[in-house]
Amino acid sequence: MSSLISSETSTNLHADVGDWNEVEEDAAEIFQRAEIVAPNEMLRRFEGINICAPMVRYSKLPFRHLVSRYNCHITTTPMILAKEFSRSATARQADFSTNEYERGIFWMRERFSRSGSSNGAMSLVRGSLIAQFAASEPVSFADAAELIWPHVDGIDLNCGCPQPWAYKEQVGSFLLRQPDTRTEQLVQTAIHAGASHISVHGRTRHQASTAPVSLSSIEFAVQSAKGLVPIVANGDVWTQVDAEEIRKTTCVQGVMSARGLLANPVRVCQE
Repeated sequence: MSSLISSETSTNLHADVGDWNEVEEDAAEIFQRAEIVAPNEMLRRFEGINICAPMVRYSKLPFRHLVSRYNCHITTTPMILAKEFSRSATARQADFSTNEYERGIFWMRERFSRSGSSNGAMSLVRGSLIAQFAASEPVSFADAAELIWPHVDGIDLNCGCPQPWAYKEQVGSFLLRQPDTRTEQLVQTAIHAGASHISVHGRTRHQASTAPVSLSSIEFAVQSAKGLVPIVANGDVWTQVDAEEIRKTTCVQGVMSARGLLANPVRVCQE
């Protein structure tokens, strides 16, 4: 067992072997006290939300648990193929695992009071876990979501994976293949379909990861949402300075990192 309480100065729980049972009891009490909120509510209510991006092979349980110790409030599973997950117990066992303490516990600052004014009140909140699926048809996606739902706090549909194999399988960026569909239309379509928040990677399918992300495009997605759902920015987040600059420039409610977290989670979330 390992668990944590994180704030702006992140406090972790540690114990000698002789104190282990006592710490487990304390951790259980803290987890019971923490407020459980949905990921979209967390993005709306609290400042400075950091998110671990879905990463094939990497964002599994041990890595998610690690980054949650460094002020990463929302974590995401690797992209899971919904069809295989829904029909194969072997795939489910290979693709997903979790435990009681993988989510962090954080002191988080409220954006606004109930009256609408900024009050900066602090709340003790449990982190969130999101499962990401790749799907080309709704039945397998729904089946996979139903199977994993009791164990996670949200379900994400991948609409951006640029890998050729994914496009060939009609998942990921294939879902956004209409070249004449505008960003505003895509955002509004997702909202009307029931999306509770939207993550935007500031590159096209054909751009390499070395190309700078388009912050103006992410900002436009925020404007297109018209405040109906939170927007998360993804791309080029290597340090906390990068994250804060993206928040300031685009007005997103959360910032997501992949390669930056792999390189050094402390620099991204706590520096």
